[in-house]
Amino acid sequence: MVTVVGSDLHLVADGPAGAPPVVLLSGLAGAIADWDPVTRLLATSARVVRFDRPGTGTSTPSPEPSSARREVAVLDAVLDAVGAPAVLVGHSLAGLHAEAFARLRPGRVRGAVLVDPSLAPPGIGRPADAGAALAKALLHLGVAGPAARAARPLLRLAGRPPARVAVVEELAGYPELVAEVDALRGAHPLPDVPWWVLTAGGTLGRPGSASRVLAAHGSMASLSPGGVHRVVPEAGHLVQLDDPRAVAGPVLRCLHSA
Repeated sequence: MVTVVGSDLHLVADGPAGAPPVVLLSGLAGAIADWDPVTRLLATSARVVRFDRPGTGTSTPSPEPSSARREVAVLDAVLDAVGAPAVLVGHSLAGLHAEAFARLRPGRVRGAVLVDPSLAPPGIGRPADAGAALAKALLHLGVAGPAARAARPLLRLAGRPPARVAVVEELAGYPELVAEVDALRGAHPLPDVPWWVLTAGGTLGRPGSASRVLAAHGSMASLSPGGVHRVVPEAGHLVQLDDPRAVAGPVLRCLHSA
């Protein structure tokens, strides 16, 4: 356990204690177990760390609302426990957490791999998001807890972890998180480290949608001089489960480039 921002974080570490750290960051409503295949590929050469964010999994809630600044504090505490600099691997929403940390703590980052990250190209500001609007309404009405509990049977059928109120709060704060990270881009450059953006090829959909996703991910990769954008064919949004080698490969490249 690591205590930060009023939360006791559930943290799991695999691999040699003296090896360079790799921190795997789950997306919205993600699970530590989603990273099992990637962990098996990396644990012989890295110290692989996974954790539940405050209020998710078995970590206790935090009195501080979710934000980029809070997630930077969480990652600071995790790296204080396991060592730095680390390679950060952020899935979906957590790609924004990884980028914020890299911009605010450049000396603690060895490289980054953003796995089908949320679409947040430069200049996006505060996006409109229907899911976030619904989550805000649930919180405003005081029914986020019952809604999360009602969703648990469906999530269980889909093999996903149970929803908790913190997941609803994270979704409600998504537009503000995007705007916060986009604002950091103007004041805090990325460190000169490997920077990978992976796109799930299996979810690109129709040509118009595919073009939008590819353009957004391409521009997010180009934020770094060392940025690389790669499409992972046939993989769904959970690339780490569908094609773990496509994730582990760039991580190892980050480790070996140091």
